[in-house]
Amino acid sequence: MASARTSIDPGNLLVLLAAGLLFLSYGYTEMAGADMWWHIAAGRELVQTGTLWMVDDWSFTAHGKDWLNHEWLADLLYYGWVSAWGVESLVYWKWLVVIATFGALLLALTRACGSPIAALICTGFALATAAPFLDVRPHLYSLLGFSLLLFFRLQRPASTWVLALIFLLWVNLHGGVFFGLMALGILLFPWREPSFAGLRTAVWVGAICVVAAMLNPSGFKVFLYPLAYAFDAASPFRQIGEWLTPFKRGGITSPLFFYLMWLPLLAPIYLVPAVRRALVVPWEGMALTALTLAMALTSRRFIPLFSISLAVMFAPLLALCLQKLRLQRYSPALAVLVLLFGLYRLLPYPTQSGPAFHYLTAEYSFPVEMLNFIEANSISGNVYALWNWGGYIHWRTDGGLKVYVDGRADTIYDDETYNRYVTVLGSRPGWLQLVEQSDADYILWSHSRGKGREKLRALVATGRWRPLYSDAVSWLLARKEAVPEEEYLPSPPGPWRDLALARNSEWAGDSEQAIYYAQQVRELMPWHKDACSLLVTNYRMQGRPQAAEDVLTDCRSYFPTAYLR
Repeated sequence: MASARTSIDPGNLLVLLAAGLLFLSYGYTEMAGADMWWHIAAGRELVQTGTLWMVDDWSFTAHGKDWLNHEWLADLLYYGWVSAWGVESLVYWKWLVVIATFGALLLALTRACGSPIAALICTGFALATAAPFLDVRPHLYSLLGFSLLLFFRLQRPASTWVLALIFLLWVNLHGGVFFGLMALGILLFPWREPSFAGLRTAVWVGAICVVAAMLNPSGFKVFLYPLAYAFDAASPFRQIGEWLTPFKRGGITSPLFFYLMWLPLLAPIYLVPAVRRALVVPWEGMALTALTLAMALTSRRFIPLFSISLAVMFAPLLALCLQKLRLQRYSPALAVLVLLFGLYRLLPYPTQSGPAFHYLTAEYSFPVEMLNFIEANSISGNVYALWNWGGYIHWRTDGGLKVYVDGRADTIYDDETYNRYVTVLGSRPGWLQLVEQSDADYILWSHSRGKGREKLRALVATGRWRPLYSDAVSWLLARKEAVPEEEYLPSPPGPWRDLALARNSEWAGDSEQAIYYAQQVRELMPWHKDACSLLVTNYRMQGRPQAAEDVLTDCRSYFPTAYLR
């Protein structure tokens, strides 16, 4: 078996090429990246205020309250990136971070197990398991931080100052730094040569990294926040989809997890004397896998950390199997198969930022045209809006419209505020009274989510709310006693306004007008998911199945999404 010090050399460039294509192919997860919007807005806020100690300026329920923004550096990087290259270019940021994260893992595993192809296979399974969670959010930095820890520390000495630098950056990029410190403790422990001197060195290095992690605007609060969150089972915020256990319905799911979660039961194989003599037992991998499996079973958001840990645990065993079965000689062929698989997955997807951003962030699900209308008329005040739309409103209005609640969750809002929102969202008894008892001047809601059409009729029926505008995804009402009646300007012409005209024409029963405006949308945004869906639906209603299929084929050529059918 190759030495554990083996690394990828020029002779293994095929493995690197296969890895790059494979990693990129798993960067196309479609998710409504709602948090992304308020992170960009927070970066702008940091530049505008010139301080790292933030208070809420975006809501009317927590206005002026201290905001524990432990991801301020990620926010600045987002805003800087968007300012330089535009918001759609954030897909390139995501792909770069994904490739860097799993590239670092690949190199760490290659060095630890001595087999580039075994490392590639294990990294590929880790990525495939984590892929459903890889959206445009700062949590990717925690995955990168974990992989960098493995790269610099797994079965090798590392510069204390390099580790300290990782934690100095990590603590200001994402709250997952607390897990990073736990992982560091496992990686520093002298598993193979336990000694007092080894433990003393581990404690010393760990202490320096803790001090480095203390260098953040919130100090020790950054450590207390995840602990309070983890142990407060009664917190209503724990019912948000990403925090649910994998066995509950709702939220993101990773099908591979339900198979791989049983693999740690094979860990006793490493205790077989013949296996222990043949390879370096990955004690760190076993400890990390046990820790992250317990975390993932509690909350699905930790599944990516588990998948990375499991790769560390099983790479040496897979390398040994390849050696014993004399398959190492076929490593180039296996690398070619991985390369072809990566190409097969990647070829249907665009590298152009426009269609990629549209689908990867579910841009079509946000009230883009509504905010165009709001900006055109300088509408400001308090607005009761969907949780998911709060960040987008912040980005577009810069505090001009203050929301009831948004995705910053318990870093800013209390339990009661969130519980009232959940009552409104579910149209539970008393929801209308809660909206009217709030200080909202407007309500901005979805046509399709949270029983939006029923809410619209109920609010208008009170006689106290006046409709202002309706676009393809949302409607806006104003409280009559708070907002004087006036003439409103139309939003600027463009594909988003045409989409609103198309959808409203469809609801009015004018199929021809709906098709006309949807075609206008596709002149400028041929990949627009809602324009494509509207055309397909109306062509089918008119008894024109071939026209519908032609639109589907063309739209899927821009992005092969399962949401177009």
